[in-house]
Amino acid sequence: MKRLIRIEWLKNYSYFPVILFSGIYFILVIGFTLLCSLKSIPILGIAVNIRDQGFLNFPQIWNFLTYITALLKLFLGLIIVFTISNEFTAKMFKQNVIDGLSKKEFVISKVLTIGLLSFISTLVVFFMGIILGLSFSDKTGISLIFKEFYFIFGYFLKLFTFLSFLFFITVLLKRVVFVFLSFFIWWIIELILLVVEYTTKVVEKYDSQGNRITEIPFLITDYLPLNVMSNLIDEPFQRIQLVNKLTGGSFEFKVPYDAVGASIVYSTLFILGSYWLIKRRDW
Repeated sequence: MKRLIRIEWLKNYSYFPVILFSGIYFILVIGFTLLCSLKSIPILGIAVNIRDQGFLNFPQIWNFLTYITALLKLFLGLIIVFTISNEFTAKMFKQNVIDGLSKKEFVISKVLTIGLLSFISTLVVFFMGIILGLSFSDKTGISLIFKEFYFIFGYFLKLFTFLSFLFFITVLLKRVVFVFLSFFIWWIIELILLVVEYTTKVVEKYDSQGNRITEIPFLITDYLPLNVMSNLIDEPFQRIQLVNKLTGGSFEFKVPYDAVGASIVYSTLFILGSYWLIKRRDW
C-alpha cells in the first residue's frame, strides 16, 4: 500500500492541475470557515446572521458544513479526472505496466488516492466544525458535539462515491472534455427523470378539515447515482430557527440508511467496472 501511494505521489505531486485544483478547493473551504466567523454575511444585499439562525450550533453545524462544502467537491473531481486522463493520454499507464505495475495495482492505487482525498477533506471539515462550534455554539458537550456525527461519515461517503463515479467515467472515455460532457448530460437526465416521476406520482389529498396533504410515494429516481449521493446529506435550511417558527415544527434527524447502502453499492460497482475496463482493453 505504501509503495502504491508513493508511486501516485511521485507521479502527481508536481502535476499542475493537482496543485491548482487542490489549492482552489482548500482555499475555498478555509475561506468559507472565515466567512462563517463573521457576524453577518451579505447575500443579495441582505445581511444574514448565520449564528442567529443556529447554523453554528452543535449538532446542527455538521449538517450545515458538510452540505455547503460538499458543493465544492467538483474541484476534487477535477483532480481525479485530470490525473487519470493524463495516465492514458501521456502513455504513463502503459509505461507503468511495462515497468511491472499490474492493472490490479493500478486500480488499487487510484482507489487509495480517492480514499485519501476524501479522508483529508473530511478531516478538514471536521476540524472546521470543531473550531466554529466551540467558538459560536450556544451549548457544548461531548454528547451534543457527536450527536449528529453521521454527517461527517455521510460527507466522506459522498466524496468517495462521487470520485469513484468520475474514476469510472474517465477510464471509460479517457478524454477530459468527454468526461465532463457526459457527466453534465447524465446530471441533466437524472434531473429530468426525477421531475417527471415526481410530478406524475405525487398525490395531493385533503383531510376532514380541508387541509391539503401531499403524499410522496416511493421514487425510483431517488436511487440513481447522483440522486443517491445528494440524499446522503439533507439540506440544512429546513431546520433553521426562522423556518421552525413559520411552520411551527422542528427538524427530526434520521440516518438515510437506504442512501448509505446504495452509495456503497454504487462505489463498489464503479471501482469494479473500472477494473473490468482496464483489464479488458488493450491500452
